[in-house]
Amino acid sequence: MPKKLIRKLQIGFGFSLFVLLLSSSASYVSIKTQMSNRSQVIKTQRTIDSVNKILIDLQNVETGQRGYLLTGEVKFLEPYYESRTSLPSSLSTTRELAKDIPEQSRRIDSIETLVTTRLDLLNELVALKKEGGAGTVEQLERGKLYMDSCRNIIRRFVLEESSKLDVQTAKMQRNSGLTSFFIIFAAFASLIITILFYLQIRNEFRRREKMQQLLREKDEDTTRRLNIVRNLAHQIADGDYSVRLDDDEKDTLGYIASSLNGMAIALEEAFGKLHNNEWRQTGLAKINDILAGNKTEESVANDALELLISYTECVNGAFYIWDKGLLVLAGSYGLEEHMKKEYRPGEGIVGQVFKDKRIKTLENLTDEEFVVSFSSGQIKVKHLLWLPLMVKGQCFGVIELGSVLPFEKLDMELYQEVCHSITLEILAAKGRKQIQTLLEETQAQAEELQTQHAELENLNTELEAQTQKLQASEEELRVQQEELMQSNQELEERSKLLEEKNQLVAERNLEIQKKAEELALSTKYKSEFLANMSHELRTPLNSILLLSRLMVENADDNLTDDQIESAKVIQSSGSSLLSLIDEILDLSKIEAGKMELEYEHVALTDLRNDLLNLFLPIVDEKGLALTVEIDEGMPGYVETDKLRVEQVLRNLLSNAIKFTPKGNVALSISQKQDNPDYLQFVVKDTGIGISPENQKIIFEAFQQADGSTRRKFGGTGLGLSISREIARLLGGEITVSSTLGEGSTFRLTIPNRKISDSLPLTSEVLVESITQEVEEMTALVADTGSPFTISNIPEEVEDDRHEIRSGDKVILIVEDDTAFAKALLKYAHQNGYKGVIIVRGDWATEAAEKYQPLAILLDIQLPVKDGWQVMDEIKSNPKTRHIPVHIMSSLEVKRESLSKGAIDFINKPIAIEQIGQMFRKIEDALTRNPKKVLIVEENPKHATALSYFLSNFNIASEIKSNVEDSIRALMSDNVNCVILDMGVPDDTGYETLEAIKQKEGLENLPIIIFTGKNLSQTEELKIKQYAHSIVIKTAHSFQRILDEVGLFLHLVEEINLEPEKRKTSKLGSLNEVLNGKTVLIADDDVRNIFSLTKTLEHYQMKIVSAIDGKEALQQLEKYPETSIILMDMMMPEMDGYETIRQIRNMRDYAKLPIIAVTAKAMTGDREKCIKAGASDYISKPVDKDQLLSLLRVWLYEN
Repeated sequence: MPKKLIRKLQIGFGFSLFVLLLSSSASYVSIKTQMSNRSQVIKTQRTIDSVNKILIDLQNVETGQRGYLLTGEVKFLEPYYESRTSLPSSLSTTRELAKDIPEQSRRIDSIETLVTTRLDLLNELVALKKEGGAGTVEQLERGKLYMDSCRNIIRRFVLEESSKLDVQTAKMQRNSGLTSFFIIFAAFASLIITILFYLQIRNEFRRREKMQQLLREKDEDTTRRLNIVRNLAHQIADGDYSVRLDDDEKDTLGYIASSLNGMAIALEEAFGKLHNNEWRQTGLAKINDILAGNKTEESVANDALELLISYTECVNGAFYIWDKGLLVLAGSYGLEEHMKKEYRPGEGIVGQVFKDKRIKTLENLTDEEFVVSFSSGQIKVKHLLWLPLMVKGQCFGVIELGSVLPFEKLDMELYQEVCHSITLEILAAKGRKQIQTLLEETQAQAEELQTQHAELENLNTELEAQTQKLQASEEELRVQQEELMQSNQELEERSKLLEEKNQLVAERNLEIQKKAEELALSTKYKSEFLANMSHELRTPLNSILLLSRLMVENADDNLTDDQIESAKVIQSSGSSLLSLIDEILDLSKIEAGKMELEYEHVALTDLRNDLLNLFLPIVDEKGLALTVEIDEGMPGYVETDKLRVEQVLRNLLSNAIKFTPKGNVALSISQKQDNPDYLQFVVKDTGIGISPENQKIIFEAFQQADGSTRRKFGGTGLGLSISREIARLLGGEITVSSTLGEGSTFRLTIPNRKISDSLPLTSEVLVESITQEVEEMTALVADTGSPFTISNIPEEVEDDRHEIRSGDKVILIVEDDTAFAKALLKYAHQNGYKGVIIVRGDWATEAAEKYQPLAILLDIQLPVKDGWQVMDEIKSNPKTRHIPVHIMSSLEVKRESLSKGAIDFINKPIAIEQIGQMFRKIEDALTRNPKKVLIVEENPKHATALSYFLSNFNIASEIKSNVEDSIRALMSDNVNCVILDMGVPDDTGYETLEAIKQKEGLENLPIIIFTGKNLSQTEELKIKQYAHSIVIKTAHSFQRILDEVGLFLHLVEEINLEPEKRKTSKLGSLNEVLNGKTVLIADDDVRNIFSLTKTLEHYQMKIVSAIDGKEALQQLEKYPETSIILMDMMMPEMDGYETIRQIRNMRDYAKLPIIAVTAKAMTGDREKCIKAGASDYISKPVDKDQLLSLLRVWLYEN
């Protein structure tokens, strides 16, 4: 049985079953509702009977009492006693039935009260009668009143229950009717459904019989159509692509027939295209062959026109070439008398096609005038075609063709392709002609130069007259100044009132200022003392450690074992003394607020491995167990100062190992439970422990748990104090918990990333509160002498200065510690260098200039002149500024050293490994060529101009316009310096600076800020936190940029070494672009026009000038060949903004480059100029190098 029929049967029986279940359910629900209503009716009826029973009992009591009172016979009291006994039961029954209805319950309560009162009155009358008395009228009336009230309440109770009974009875009757309806409906619906499905199944069988008949017919038709399709496929396979199948049926075979037709059409078109392409390529080859050779414009026109007409079966044509403002007839074919010899742009169809720069056709012409004559008669030309000759958007001529046949699409494609080749050949012919003309005009131009010289003399005379006018203007300004002075006097009077108010505040601050001055002087003296002590201690220590290390290595094998052991003791003692000095200086830096944190991404596994490598040999020697564990949920990297964190952990682990005679020491690293943004380093030991009273003092400087002279363990008592302060600097804390004799637990808690808004130290708050007067006095004290200059001048050291030959690699060592200088000289020899030692600062620059060393090793604290002064002299001298300088000092001046141009900085005392690293740095600086600069600039044209300028000095550059691309370039390429030009400092510029400095490996990358804004002191200080140099855009800012880049890249002044070669190269590259170009200078100041003219004429540019906007428009119409415009924005009559807008509305100059020349750049100037239509802008005073670079960029692209 078919599935569809089975499905219909299932649906029919299922629906019948559903109706049966639905009607049964409805009947069941209706019967249940009817039963519920019936029980409610019975309950209501019982309630009515019960309350009526109360009234009957009450009436029986009253009747029995009345008969007894009238007759005095006891038998009348029988109903009285019976009803009085049954009344409580009736009341209880009624109350139980009406308990669900609050209103009825209240009525029962009222009835019970009245019944009780009425029974009491009846009892009194019966008792009185038994005693022989008689009741009063008042008692009877009061009894009647109670009885009437009771009847009224019972009547209302009955009425309420009766109404409810009526509603319930009606609902019961309605449910009975509904039940009957459902039963009848279910029977009728089942009957209807059964009949419907019977009819549908009968119809389904009949339909299937018809379908079988149709399928037989369809099979015969399909066989017939398949035979037709097979025959069509054979014909296409035999090469007959024009055959088509006529089958419009919308079925699979119809689609197959349509696809076969499409395939036949596609094959026919493909072979047609191959034929057309071959025809077009043949035409192109012929036109290229005929145009070859040094032909004139007329020859090119006639040959090209003749070939086009013969190849495309035209009957006549004309060739017009643009020459001196006109379209001139240069060639013709089948020339008729009415053909014009020349056209102006826009004149006739030829002139209009030249102006519109679009192909134009006229078809199906009927005018009798369009005829071509031949010997036997005339032919009517029905189709005309005009072709503009275009190259790079500029039109150089028009070709006119006439044909009897219509121009096909294939013809048009050929014409468009050959027009480009013809135009290029026309331009080449023009170029050859211009070269000949230029040779003839050279002599004439020489004569014109003499005439221009005379005109310049006249111009100077006019300038003198304008100078006198300026003097008159200055007199007017003087009068205005006097008026301003009067206004200033009024302002001074107002300011005096403010000064009087401020005087009170100043007097109150005086005492605070004096204390601040004393604190500043005290801090200064303390810092100077610690700096001097550091130098005096580190200098001999440097020699002790270095020389003792050399003795321990015993490279010459001339020491005994005892001497080597003694040298090890010397080195160990020196290292201990150095650690003590470092701790004292660290504590001093922290107290003075001068300790700087260097945040970086630190791998926790690296931290663990470093600590294990450091302490495992120590714990193995003591027989202890050491473990370092990292929780599984910890991130792989954290952002912190690795050096300072390791310093704290080394101190805590060292103390734990020192005070643990046996057992174990453990370090665990985890996240803080109540704050996942913090790390927790827990150092736990099983050592001697710390008593509660000593736990309070161990973090104080120079305090120890055992401070007696007989203490067992050594130490200075500074480690934990320094560790606590470092933890505070990092934004965390150190806590301790310990039990004497059981061990101690130290917890270091720090944030897992840099906290930007950390609290300032006390000293920083005090410094910020000191007024200008205190700063001036402190500056006077500081100016009394350089703190880095020392008075003791050591004796000179023997070096290699007399053995230096041409080609030797020379190192200049500027160091007053002679022992250390000799050690450096020895290592220089080992690395293949010759060394020159200078022991005083004032001789350093002279030696650098004389010996031209490859690198300089420079100390800061020197006799006569300190290292900073020497560094400034070296970097300001063109002969020495390219020499890489490596600074060595016991002072913490790494940032200052790098900002002054040093390639690196090393802290004294220097380990042997650091000396090798220092020489590798020098080698890297010397071999790094060519130098590469990253330019970050949002204006692509300015960036290209600056890149071009730097390329003239062998400095490679790369241009980026946003933060992400800049960081990506810095991380992937070998960039030596960054020039950040963001217009004026804004959030984007600071974001770029901060992003660069936060990347690992880019912390010391030199950054030069290039801005057009005069920075405030606050902005300058903010920028200097990141950048090494700031260059303001002025008339010589490009040269300043070159100087700053040369400082950081250690460039040799190649322009001084080979001036003529550099000049020739630079001018030659500019001449390639600027030569012969016409520039329009619009400026109301003739001095500016004169200076710019002199500058640009040097590069063979043609200058056209205008003194206002209107004249600029006139000059532009007069000289349409103008290539670029320099437009001053502030001019009389018509300013630069309006002039640019009008030029942009001219179709021919919509894309002409216009450089706006503004006064000192203000915020929004550039946007205003660009909005007006300027291509770019440059600010006054004009930087010659920047102007030439911008001209090259715009003219090269246009």
